[in-house]
Amino acid sequence: MQIAYNDLKQAVLGSGPMGIIIASVLAQKFDPITLWIPDKEFVEVLKKRRQTEIMGKTIDLPDHIDIVSSLDSFGRDDWVFHVAVPSRSFLDSVHALLEVLEPTNSYVFSFLTKGILDSKNRKKTGFITYSQYLQNYLKERNFSNSSVAVVNGPSLLGEILDEKFSFFNIGSYEKETSEFLSEVLSSNFINTSVTDDVVGMEIVGVAKNPMAIASGIVSLLPRYGANLLGEILSVGFQEVRDLAMRYGARPDTVMGRSGLADFITTATSNKSRNRGFGQKIVGELLSGGEKLSIKDRIEIFFAPRSFIERESTKWHDNVEGTYALSILIELANEIRLPFTLHRTLFDVLTRKQPPDALIDLICGKKTESKNIPLVVQKKVGLNLTSGIDFQNLLVDRIIKHISNVPGTVTRVKKQSSAVIESTQKRLTKATRKKQKLDEVKFASELEIWQRFQNCQKDEENALVKELVRFYVTEIADNYSPTVRESVLRFVAPIRLFSGGFLKGSMIPHVGGKTEVVKALSSKYNLLYAPTHRSHLDSVEVAYSLFHLGLPVPRYAAGINLMSNPFWEWMLKSLGAYAVDRERTRNSLYLECLTLYSQVMLEQGIPSLVYPEGTRSRTGGIVPVKTGLLTTAVNAFRSSGTEIVIVPISVSYETVPEDNQFCNMPEELGMAGFLAKRSNVYVEFCDPIPISEYAHTEDPTLELSYRITKGWKQYHKILPNQIVAKILAENDFSVEVSQSTMLVEDFISRHDGNYLIKDPEEVWEKGKKILEKRKMIEESNRVVHSKNDALLLYYANMIPEDEDKKY
Repeated sequence: MQIAYNDLKQAVLGSGPMGIIIASVLAQKFDPITLWIPDKEFVEVLKKRRQTEIMGKTIDLPDHIDIVSSLDSFGRDDWVFHVAVPSRSFLDSVHALLEVLEPTNSYVFSFLTKGILDSKNRKKTGFITYSQYLQNYLKERNFSNSSVAVVNGPSLLGEILDEKFSFFNIGSYEKETSEFLSEVLSSNFINTSVTDDVVGMEIVGVAKNPMAIASGIVSLLPRYGANLLGEILSVGFQEVRDLAMRYGARPDTVMGRSGLADFITTATSNKSRNRGFGQKIVGELLSGGEKLSIKDRIEIFFAPRSFIERESTKWHDNVEGTYALSILIELANEIRLPFTLHRTLFDVLTRKQPPDALIDLICGKKTESKNIPLVVQKKVGLNLTSGIDFQNLLVDRIIKHISNVPGTVTRVKKQSSAVIESTQKRLTKATRKKQKLDEVKFASELEIWQRFQNCQKDEENALVKELVRFYVTEIADNYSPTVRESVLRFVAPIRLFSGGFLKGSMIPHVGGKTEVVKALSSKYNLLYAPTHRSHLDSVEVAYSLFHLGLPVPRYAAGINLMSNPFWEWMLKSLGAYAVDRERTRNSLYLECLTLYSQVMLEQGIPSLVYPEGTRSRTGGIVPVKTGLLTTAVNAFRSSGTEIVIVPISVSYETVPEDNQFCNMPEELGMAGFLAKRSNVYVEFCDPIPISEYAHTEDPTLELSYRITKGWKQYHKILPNQIVAKILAENDFSVEVSQSTMLVEDFISRHDGNYLIKDPEEVWEKGKKILEKRKMIEESNRVVHSKNDALLLYYANMIPEDEDKKY
């Protein structure tokens, strides 16, 4: 064998995120890089945009990465192929590649794909691993100048993406090959090592993934802690060790980088997709929303392996553990290995045993966990209670919190001069403008602060409590079911009339995971998290919840909207609590506001927040402000009561404030505001139990990613948004003869939640809506823009693609 290693061209075969990331890493050292992805449409999008999104992070693809969908380009030259396709498509991809290669050329095959042959191929070939299979396959076809290597180790995708220290172990029977790949794959954050125990690497590399699923499952069970995790991983690793060594793995491989190190990494990291899959399984069971169909039950009985593998596709994740578990059990059967924990995991994933069967096995006896709910359910009967009814509880809770943090009262007193000065200015302004409500309020606040500033040490606590009570009274809602229902019923006919008596004019079109959310609402507290596009959002969501019979949330409203007694009474009766944004530097006020929303959640009263923080001025999704989610996480940690976030995507055909957002001033009264409203679509996304993320290093970051992902997936893509997007992509001018083809092409390139998909219908309806708003006009069989800014605003409403295959 004569391979000129330095003359090999670099290629990555990757139909998943690992392929793109490895190509990006290699591109820092080599030019050019060829990246093969079998999805032709996705390749065209990548070539055009040179950008994609993986795990919530945008990846820019360097120009010297040549992205191809055909294998024909590899039919000449000498190559090193870094194979990063999912294990289930590995054999098909390699067979297709070898059909176009010249046996006389030189090739190195570097497998980042971890794989053991299934029973059919093992019996047919007599081999166990992919490397054994490929080496024999190359030999049979006279590829005399080729070499095979395996690459694995602690190298989580998310951490490579963030350029955190990662580790590759490279196994090959040819020392030159392993040393060559060691140099190729190393970087300032990737450390490499080499071995010749190739088969051992493959078996132990595959065997780590199912125990990561088990780790995710037990992490949401009662009494979970580091002790339980350590025990279950110890038992699981012993089973993995016994299996690998019985099939020839060396002890140093099992206990080294490819074995123990990778095992611990995958089973404990929150960036592990296998561990996350285990948490999602328990999350489904926890919600009570999982209902197995007759088809599911038949599949579990006759083909349980297929059921497990199909489970991972529900969340569009490449979860290798679901494909590995059955194969590992088959290997254990062939050598009569008990493999008890893995078999129990299989039963849990096929719903034959409950999740806590894993703990029963570890503890060696039946535990009492079956009588304990996975997490504490919400307090019943409080969702109709107003914040005013909780005032004493809130005041006591805030005072207790302040008392438990040394130095808080001293810090508040040091701030008193600044607060007094600010309050005095606001009092003077209110007096000048004859705002009687504000005048009385600020005078009372000022008087308490002045007494606090001048008081003795032994009087401080009493006056802090008085200030806390003042702020809690100001903040608290006064929710009244009667007022809310009366207002909704009163406004409904007005909306119906202004909307031309059309469907969707009174209440929005409601869809998505409504039945799942209903099932959850009976057991757990809900935190609604809608997108924010318009002042109408709260109204549209309120009508949607009213229509579905879901619990009414409390929500923040600017205190400036409560400037007279009537509007204060009205908004607070509808469930709004007051937020004074001019007091953002008043630490005592902020403490009261934060704990108010937290205690309401703890008490089982649902809430609504806009995670984007403000209305989107561009039409697109605004990055989530993670601080808004902290209250919910703290409420869960404090009470143990499950809180389920329900992302909601609100999609507008016409946003009443659109001219304002595009710098075109427009005076709109209430009638004009409602008249501009057309069809609105409210989609309930996949619910997110906070318990899945509360124990992570940065739960709000993980939650914000899941919320954004839900918004993108469920956003209702409307015809006018599609037509606006097509015009924006074609310099704001499109020939009518090309319109249907462009719509068809757009839909084929973009997965999404479409209202309609027929290209002709999309074009006609979208064009009609935009013409009505005078954004476009048609002349000489050409449609062109009359308002680029507005068209771009509606084009931006279509979310960037979630990577279709990832």
